[in-house]
Amino acid sequence: MIDRFYPNAKFKERRFNGGNIKGVIEKLDYIQGLGVNGIMLTPFYQTNGYHGYHITDYDKVDSHFGTWSDVNLLVQEVHKRNMIIVADFVPNHCHISNSLYADGKHKDWFLFDIEGKVKGFANLDFLPMFNTDNAEVQQFFIDRGLKLCEVGFDAIRLDHATGPTYNFWKTFNAALKKQYPNVQIIGEVWGKLDFKPRNPFRYFLNKFRYSAQEARQMEYIGILDGVFDFRYQELICNAVKTNRGLEGNTKLKRLITKHFANYPSDFQLWLFLDNHDLNRFLFECKGDKKLLQEAINYTKQWHKPFLTYYGTEKGMSNETDIHQMPYGDEQVRKPMIWD
Repeated sequence: MIDRFYPNAKFKERRFNGGNIKGVIEKLDYIQGLGVNGIMLTPFYQTNGYHGYHITDYDKVDSHFGTWSDVNLLVQEVHKRNMIIVADFVPNHCHISNSLYADGKHKDWFLFDIEGKVKGFANLDFLPMFNTDNAEVQQFFIDRGLKLCEVGFDAIRLDHATGPTYNFWKTFNAALKKQYPNVQIIGEVWGKLDFKPRNPFRYFLNKFRYSAQEARQMEYIGILDGVFDFRYQELICNAVKTNRGLEGNTKLKRLITKHFANYPSDFQLWLFLDNHDLNRFLFECKGDKKLLQEAINYTKQWHKPFLTYYGTEKGMSNETDIHQMPYGDEQVRKPMIWD
């Protein structure tokens, strides 16, 4: 999280804290020294929120984070270390102050209900959702995706991939792969918000046979290059919460092996234990750092992409369940501990 990774201000909830791209560059040696071989950023476009997901301009880098020159330098420095870098892309919605919405000239670029009220992401009126079946909208985001590829990003995380239509993603993926065949397009497919099955009958069967989250992820086979594996995170988290343990847990191993077998070999499952929207995994471990380490080792054994949230190596956690309080996610978005 750019704003919280190497900030220069005292922590303030729901506010910019001063972290920027130059700070990430300054800490690349530290990151590589952990043994990881890549980084993923939160969005860096001009934004109304410190987290970057309320975009006000898709062509500008937010001044809190830096400039396009800083972004280019970061990509170069990452590649110089033989690491990869992943961008975070948000084509589902924008902030209400974004000129695409505010100028009133692109009304058909957005979704409205029968009463003429704009559809807001998560029912938030200040986050109007794009009409991703509109050809102009598709081309607009294809052009911005190509810009990320041109800059040198190796992969693109698709925020709230269940919002845009399957047709949009097929068009977007094909257009980027035509010019940049090696770029990886990985979707955040999580929860039922805005989700619509591509094949309702298949989805119903998979939901019955496996789980709702599994069934949702499987609908994106053949659409994207892969997804962030929330189902794996569920399985690991459930094992920890019920004190069943990980190593030597034959039932868990059987469930995970069966889970992986549901996907073709060329469909990527990016594993993780937590992120900026979930309780830190150390919280799920009830503060047991040995159990956290066990979960890390257990996840690495599968030899799949494995993302570690900043601060895990420092033992960062939250005190209460973030889903049980307003703005609870601020607990897991505190500044990195550097002392």
